Amino acid sequence: MIDNPSLASVPAHEFRLAKVLGVLAVTASAVAAEYGAGINFVSTQSLGVYPGVKGLVPLAMFVTGLLMLPKTYLFVIFSRVMPRAGSKYVWIARSLGVPTGFLVTFLWWATGPAGAGVLAFAFGTFLGQAVLGLNPALGTALLSPAGHLACGLAAIWITYAVNAAGVRHYGIFVTVLLFVIVATALTICAIGFSTSAANFVAAAEVVAKVPLAPPSPAPAGSFFDFVAVCSLFVFAYAGLGAGPALGGEVGDAQRKLPRGIVFGFIVALVLFSGVALALFNAAPWWAITGLIKAGKGNYATAPGLVGLVAPNWLSVLLNFAVALIVGKTLAPGFMVASRFAFAYGQDRMLPAVFAETSKRKVPLAGLVLHAILSIAFLIQAVYVGWAMGVAVRSIAVLLVWLALAVGVLNLKLHPRWREAQWAAPVLDQPLAVPTAIASIAIAVPLIASIAIVPHTALLFQPLFQGAIVLLIGLVCLGFARSYALTRGDSFGAIAMRVPIE
Repeated sequence: MIDNPSLASVPAHEFRLAKVLGVLAVTASAVAAEYGAGINFVSTQSLGVYPGVKGLVPLAMFVTGLLMLPKTYLFVIFSRVMPRAGSKYVWIARSLGVPTGFLVTFLWWATGPAGAGVLAFAFGTFLGQAVLGLNPALGTALLSPAGHLACGLAAIWITYAVNAAGVRHYGIFVTVLLFVIVATALTICAIGFSTSAANFVAAAEVVAKVPLAPPSPAPAGSFFDFVAVCSLFVFAYAGLGAGPALGGEVGDAQRKLPRGIVFGFIVALVLFSGVALALFNAAPWWAITGLIKAGKGNYATAPGLVGLVAPNWLSVLLNFAVALIVGKTLAPGFMVASRFAFAYGQDRMLPAVFAETSKRKVPLAGLVLHAILSIAFLIQAVYVGWAMGVAVRSIAVLLVWLALAVGVLNLKLHPRWREAQWAAPVLDQPLAVPTAIASIAIAVPLIASIAIVPHTALLFQPLFQGAIVLLIGLVCLGFARSYALTRGDSFGAIAMRVPIE
């Protein structure tokens, strides 16, 4: 663990971000970004896209978490050496070069609104289900396309306001929600593990008015679907990056940031695995698939399934809690997106306005841009479907992880990069190189398994939309190169400097 020598010479007043958060806020931020639609919506709805996974969804959730261990360790390594607001961009740009770092993370950053669109859409689903138990007419209206759009817009702008209020308020917000998350997860687990499959099916047939029966004969499971669902669940664990993104706003970040990242991963893994297992203990996979095929997809969510067997008052309360949990997941997304834009602005990869902060020390330009793009993807989720947004986001997350791993190997093998001041501290971390190799072995097949979404038009395929985003990134890169030349700078020189914060 070393201090960045560039920081020692910079007066405190030159820092534009507030250094006010600690380990708990980092942990809460990571968990708040992870625990949301991934477990409450995508985990069960994945059967509608990949039905061959069957009852292995809980195992897929747990396996995906274990596969994220090397990624978590890479985050810890780099956070100990270079805790920065731009986190993964800064790390990749300083280990593989600025063009690679920008293009790979630009794909991730620009597809962030795709995930936000799915979250905003899911917020409407859970809120509508909660209101349905109190006022059927209003609940039905909220579950309509127009209702989903209105709820999603409200969630986007409220979470924008939370971030604009300052990082201290953001830290308080996600910390409070951490306790709401744990309480809700424990409630779902208690109901799920105490409900038999027979009782669930009987209740579901009465409430949802859908006949449910296991297929006969039962078809064999699909290994491809299992791997594809694991890739899809990368979306659920993608929020771990909300921890390192606070690197510019944590006191004693080189010590506290890695701790918060590890704690966030452990909490998410335990909660994800426990809730998924509880849900599928009560609800057989064929019952969930039957609900989806019968057009009763609103029941095929965590609170929807629990609501079929729980008392009405508890179902309503749970739906409101989950709606809040899913909606709050947007807040870490806004924070991360704005901090990446801040880092891009520091390196002049984007206009300098993105590196400017408000009186509350918040990079507002990145927040506004993320809000506008999130609204566009919300509209897509409402009127086209949610799966593409999840898939393209998962691919972007995996590509960033792959680039981080290749960056470690580049620091090890390339003579020029070995001379950088941050190379030795990274490589001195135990298991750095083996972890990088393991990460590559995991990320590549996961990317391949989800590159094409079944039964989806070319226009909405992840690879097609990813290519469009990369073209936009190349245009931005061209402008950034020209600007660097006009001020006598270069990408090579930028790569040898670490941003102040």
